[in-house]
Amino acid sequence: MAMTKYDDLIRDLRKGTILPLYLFFGEEEFLIQEAVDLIIGQAVDPASRDFNFTSLHCKGTAASELVGLAQTLPFMADKRVIIAREVDAFKGADLEQLASYLADPSPSTCLVLIANQPRYDKKTVTSAVEKRGAVTRFYALLDREMPAWIERRAKTFGITLQRDAVQYLWQALGNDLQAISGELEKVAIAARDKKAVTFADVKAVVGDFREYATFDLADAVGKKNREKAFLILSRLLLEGEQPVGLLAAIAWNFRRLLKAKSMEAAGTGYEEIKRKLNIIFHQSASFQEQMRSYTLPELRKAFEVLMAADRSLKSGGLGGRLVLERMILALCWA
Repeated sequence: MAMTKYDDLIRDLRKGTILPLYLFFGEEEFLIQEAVDLIIGQAVDPASRDFNFTSLHCKGTAASELVGLAQTLPFMADKRVIIAREVDAFKGADLEQLASYLADPSPSTCLVLIANQPRYDKKTVTSAVEKRGAVTRFYALLDREMPAWIERRAKTFGITLQRDAVQYLWQALGNDLQAISGELEKVAIAARDKKAVTFADVKAVVGDFREYATFDLADAVGKKNREKAFLILSRLLLEGEQPVGLLAAIAWNFRRLLKAKSMEAAGTGYEEIKRKLNIIFHQSASFQEQMRSYTLPELRKAFEVLMAADRSLKSGGLGGRLVLERMILALCWA
């Protein structure tokens, strides 16, 4: 199935390109709602919204009713928009009737079909929507995608976040898009006419939602602080963090440390190291302390420990907590 990528979909919607058909499904409901809101904002005239906008659930609604609405011409407007959730509830004759409409949709209606399933694979629907519209699966964002998303979301509230402010917001709230968006709205209100929002501005509004973040665990291990690392590990596991993700965060930090120590050994000054490795301001002193905690040979040896922990987690022979605790002991030697 040839799907429209999320980034391409959002770009086209912001340009005002509205297609007659959309099919949305996936793991990240917040991103689905973001796309729906963009469609409504671009295609629905507020003055005639009561006449030309409908939101319904397919569960409990006959396909004939949905098709009838879609075939109705808009009233004193260019477009009619229909948001039809739970399209996966349609079966048998209802599915056939929907597929018949999708093969020849009304050009004056924008019909958005939303499935509850992470993957919706009814070919009669997906194939028809692909020909006349867009099919998009909304995956949960990867960690590497979060900073850019936060920056884009901040701009929708009329503010620009400095890099360390973005990093802090992510560390404080994790990958909870709903929570991040809510806090960004508060930050925008507090910042008022201040366009460039700093780390201090965000911290003053957001506070410390999570006692610890994955960065704090990597930081404690990087400083060989066993006691603190064990405490943070325990708290993060209680909050539902997965051992594989925690190992990845620690490994990422050790890769940075190895690069930094290698550059230092070659005569590069810390300011240049900080610039090349994108060490943000409020983490700079902590990162320097981590660099002092390890020698180059120790860092190279550390990757043997990390790889062994990775193999143990993937084999499933030992519990994730025990694997990480043993790894922390091996990394935080005196």
